[in-house]
Amino acid sequence: MELQDKIETIFISELKKINAPHYFLAVSGGCDSMVLLSLFAKHNISCSVLHVNYNLRGLDSELDAEIVREFCEFNNITFHLHQCDLTTMLKNGGNLQNIAREIRYSYFQKHLEKRPLSVLCLAHHYNDQLENFWLAMARSGGLRAMAGMQTYSHPYLRPLLAFKKQDIYDYAAIIQLKWREDLSNAKNTYNRNIWRNVLLPELESLYPSLSNDVYKLQQIFRRQTNDDRRDVQHLIPSKNKDFHVPFKVLEVLNSTQWIEFLDLLDIPKSLALSILKLAVGPNGKKIFINSNTTNYQIIWKESDGLLFQTKSDKLPPPTFKKHSVTELPKTFSKSSIFIDNSKIKGRISLRKIQTGDRINPIGIKGSKLVSNILKDAKVPRSKRKNIWLLIDEEKILAVVGYAIDKRAIAKRAPCLCVEFE
Repeated sequence: MELQDKIETIFISELKKINAPHYFLAVSGGCDSMVLLSLFAKHNISCSVLHVNYNLRGLDSELDAEIVREFCEFNNITFHLHQCDLTTMLKNGGNLQNIAREIRYSYFQKHLEKRPLSVLCLAHHYNDQLENFWLAMARSGGLRAMAGMQTYSHPYLRPLLAFKKQDIYDYAAIIQLKWREDLSNAKNTYNRNIWRNVLLPELESLYPSLSNDVYKLQQIFRRQTNDDRRDVQHLIPSKNKDFHVPFKVLEVLNSTQWIEFLDLLDIPKSLALSILKLAVGPNGKKIFINSNTTNYQIIWKESDGLLFQTKSDKLPPPTFKKHSVTELPKTFSKSSIFIDNSKIKGRISLRKIQTGDRINPIGIKGSKLVSNILKDAKVPRSKRKNIWLLIDEEKILAVVGYAIDKRAIAKRAPCLCVEFE
């Protein structure tokens, strides 16, 4: 009973640290995830089960889903099933494990979004942690990759991470739990299975303390990555607003700090090198981020740093009021425009800048591209999306805040005053 008490005590302890209002459980039907499910059922903790059937193994796939469904029905736990045909999806090529993972986590994310404060529980264990270390090292992964998984990294919780796989199997035997064994885990088709079934057993037979040494090394790596994460958090004032990072700050970040910085922004790490290369490109160059995981859409190269632009940072159009005046002021500003009513065609309104827009600015002979006016004013390209034009139905009257067109300017009163608030 010692092992059973230990697993249940640590399980409850990990959940109490989070105290989420609801837990989603990723349950495949294998021993690890069925033990996780049984712990929630035994302690009567509110949860819902998410199961993905890739339809890769015919009847075996159906039986995996059925054992999870039956357990949930018996224990009055909500069961969600996602069906997909991974075989058809792979006809044009691709990495099976990567595509399956994308499908799985996309499905998980949809449920998490329905309950913003919920947590997804995964049945990863100690052996998974060690396998991740060797896989990351074989792929030339960085410090963060070799540091392995955290027990809790929002929104993911791994309450069994401290336990070896054999402990979990022994626990399942003690409580007489039924589960399904995935026979594909015994096939050395994938890199993880080769490490799990061939390389690691051989290494551990030669070096019995190897697993403990790796575990200690991962602890050191995790402490380092956590320190690096804390060091870069101050660079992000808010995930809901654009922000600028000067080059003098970026230049002193080490590679691990840079990866932690991108992770805090939920920007794919695959863009890490491309973003750094952006720093040596011309001003105004940009990278689009095509990812649903981050709130950021574009990264811009500016003269003294990089601007991280959010998807939602769109300023509303400026407001203005019109009124008649009987006298022109002695001094003028770009926030008030005095217009000869007889030179206006139709309705006055606002619109965004378009390619090729030209204006006849006061003080300049002829016309000038609006883009050049903004360039001369040193307005970064990243900010030009929030510049507005005052127009009538024939021409541009002003680049709001930057230039006024002379074609409709009033030379005497009475006239119309357009005043921006």
